[in-house]
Amino acid sequence: MSPESFHFTITVPADDRLVGVVRDLCAHAVSYAKLAEPAGRAFCDRVGEAAADAVGRSAGAPCPMVFQCAAGELSVTIAGQTLSQSLTA
Repeated sequence: MSPESFHFTITVPADDRLVGVVRDLCAHAVSYAKLAEPAGRAFCDRVGEAAADAVGRSAGAPCPMVFQCAAGELSVTIAGQTLSQSLTA
């Protein structure tokens, strides 16, 4: 595992109170990947919105989330939806 190459998966219970936790976890991934501040903050906002949407649509089922950094890109997949951000932006 390195800032340019990592992969981890979590499953979050369908609970609106945990959306902030997902956003914070994204902020840690952004920081570890050394993504610039404005782009990192915007990416975390998008991930938070996607997490809130996924929790709202989950009908109580847990939401799987995959955080990955590879090939110069940080991506987060939430309940099948992938959001990506270039590390150089």
